[in-house]
Amino acid sequence: MLKRTRSLVCLCLAAAISSPTTYANSIDLPDIGTAAGGTLSIDQELIYGDAYMRMLRASKPIVNDPVINEYIDSLGHRLVANANDVKTPFHFFMIRDRNINAFAFFGGYVALHSGLFLHARSESELASVVAHEIAHVTQRHLARSMEDQARRSPATLAALAGA
Repeated sequence: MLKRTRSLVCLCLAAAISSPTTYANSIDLPDIGTAAGGTLSIDQELIYGDAYMRMLRASKPIVNDPVINEYIDSLGHRLVANANDVKTPFHFFMIRDRNINAFAFFGGYVALHSGLFLHARSESELASVVAHEIAHVTQRHLARSMEDQARRSPATLAALAGA
C-alpha cells in the first residue's frame, strides 16, 4: 500500500512539474528584460529561422503579391522601429490561409495569414497583432521556452524514475 501511494505521489508530482498551469504562469512570470542566451545564441536563432523558412516555403502557399508584401513589410518595420531590444533583422510575409492567425519564429520571421489581413477592420487592429508577434521575437520567447523545457526535463525524468 505504501509503495502504491508513493508511486501515485511521484506520478502526480511529475505531472505537476511537466505541465504548466494558468495559476503558475500568472504568478511566475519571466523577467522580460533579460535575454535567453543559455540555450541558443542569436546566430543560432538566425540559422534555425532561415531553415524553417525554407521548409515553410516548400510546404505553405506564400503570397507573392508585391503590393501586399510591401504593405506588411512597411507596417512591420514601422513597428520594429519602436521596439526595444531588437537583435535580429525582421522578415514579414503572408501565407495564403483563411484562418485568422499570425506567428513568429526564430530569426525575426513574422507570418501573417491572409485571413487575418482580410478580416482586420483597421490598420491599427492588424498592427496590434503584428506588434504582438514582434514582441515574441524581441523577447526571445521560443529560446526561453527551450531553456525552460531543458531545465524541467531532468526534474521530470527524476520524478518518473522514482515511480
